[in-house]
Amino acid sequence: MLLFLIPTLIIVIYFVFRETDLRGLIGKINGKNLFFLAVTMFVIWLLNALRFFLVVRSAKGNISFSKAFEISMASVFASNITPFYSGGIATQVYFLMKFAQTIGRSMAISVIYLILSLFVTVTFSLILVLTPHAFISGIRSGFIYVLASFVLVLSFVALFFMRYPNKAKGAINLFFKVFVRRPADPVKLEKGINEFSESLRLFFSQNKLFIAFTILVALLTQLLSVFLTPLSLMTINVGFPLREAMLAHIAVSFVMSVGFTPGGIGLVEGAYAGMMYPFAPGSIAQLTFLYRIVSFYIPTIVGVIFFYKLLREERIRTAVS
Repeated sequence: MLLFLIPTLIIVIYFVFRETDLRGLIGKINGKNLFFLAVTMFVIWLLNALRFFLVVRSAKGNISFSKAFEISMASVFASNITPFYSGGIATQVYFLMKFAQTIGRSMAISVIYLILSLFVTVTFSLILVLTPHAFISGIRSGFIYVLASFVLVLSFVALFFMRYPNKAKGAINLFFKVFVRRPADPVKLEKGINEFSESLRLFFSQNKLFIAFTILVALLTQLLSVFLTPLSLMTINVGFPLREAMLAHIAVSFVMSVGFTPGGIGLVEGAYAGMMYPFAPGSIAQLTFLYRIVSFYIPTIVGVIFFYKLLREERIRTAVS
């Protein structure tokens, strides 16, 4: 992670102070809008935790909202230090196993959470692709269409495997034979898949209003995330057309979802700066740095605190038992 983080920080900070000096930077910041930006960031954290809490409770998980918040933030940290954000789900599964669930149910909860995220991403990608606007043109349109198609295909594949657990068993066995060179443990596989399927059935058998509310929370979380860019522009006192800024943010979110570097470090900064340059040509480094502070650096720092807090609690529980 540091291999990507340190050079990226140096480059971004260098360009920030090429655009202005420290006094100019401080004087440019709008305190009221900075406050709204911070509040929005915190509300996004709460909504992510609420979505996670609702999914866990739907699978009969005995977990408090505060614990759900801690696990949610810890998974943000793990996502941001691993390629393709792969550490987030693993962290959710691990801490759920330790505090609330069996491995099969824990995996099901994380997959439901992922499906909700994919559903939201697909919804926003369709909004972007179907929006008739000159912004979606040329190379950008091709890039967006490819990524939107990728998200759609990934969603349908995930939903197919959730609907047909027996085919999931076959796929897992094939994976073990090809890559691990040994068959999967049939007892553990059967138990895990059964718990996995049961948890999915529990979630989707919930009251329709409960499912609708959970989806609404996920959509609202993503919508607030989209507003981080307009609020960042307002914080550094840059005028902009709201609709175009939101479309640009949605486009950049595709890059974030497929980032192959830890937390998308370097990749996201480059894509964000390139996409947002028309809105803030004289302040693009400042805008990029501010956006990454609220969307990456602060959540990662808060996440690492909760990650090690949970590890410490888990060790104490293990020692006591």
